[in-house]
Amino acid sequence: MDRKSIQVGFLGCGEMGSMLLEAALQDGILTVENTRVAERNPARRDSLKSLGIDVAESPDRLGGCDRIILAVRPQQFEAAAAEVGCSNSPRLAISIMAGIGSHAIRRSLGEQTRVVSCMPNAPVKIHLGVTALMPSENSTEDDLDFAQSLFNTIGTTEVLPESALWAVTAVSGSGPGYVALVAEAMLQEAIELGLDPSVAERLIARTIAGTGQLLTEHAGGPEALRQAVTTPGGTTEAGINRMREMKLVDAIRGGLKAAHDRGESLAGETQ
Repeated sequence: MDRKSIQVGFLGCGEMGSMLLEAALQDGILTVENTRVAERNPARRDSLKSLGIDVAESPDRLGGCDRIILAVRPQQFEAAAAEVGCSNSPRLAISIMAGIGSHAIRRSLGEQTRVVSCMPNAPVKIHLGVTALMPSENSTEDDLDFAQSLFNTIGTTEVLPESALWAVTAVSGSGPGYVALVAEAMLQEAIELGLDPSVAERLIARTIAGTGQLLTEHAGGPEALRQAVTTPGGTTEAGINRMREMKLVDAIRGGLKAAHDRGESLAGETQ
């Protein structure tokens, strides 16, 4: 199919959807002429119209789209999908809805629908995040290529099997919250140790950001990096030893497992 003839629709266009839309338009992945949006919120519709795209209130405006970005709240999906309409024709649905699997999407949009489930994390807001892409069994290479090009406009992408959804959610989806909790604890103790709060906050933020960059570049992964910055008998070793005594590693692993299990539980409630 000629790329210029492909119609792309956004079902819902809140914060994440509009950010993705604007980045994709700016990078030429989407065009104004071939993009439609269905959004209930009047203020958002007015804002989106300034981009020059076709914006409507009703989801039935997306019925003829070849590719649909599902960006509504999970609890709103079934009703919105009913307005889009169930189709016997093949089309692609790219979902950023948490907890709605490909089988549920196909039930609502048609069994011929190909699905790529996506899990972006918070740093995509500054184009430094990562989005996990999980294609359904009937997805094509073209579907995945399009999804990658779309989400590469706001960060990087990783392709994983659909079965990895809740592991991904626990690690990268919820991960920014864990890192922020560590930063909170560091800030509290830094203030106790006499540092000015604003100075301490900058030190911690830059330390975390820089360490993240080192992890992407350092051969051997996090263990090798930790060993490289830990001098035997030094301050870092003393701090790490104390954290291990207080079961920090167990707490982190337990937190990820709890997030994973909660995701599976929520999915069961949604389906």
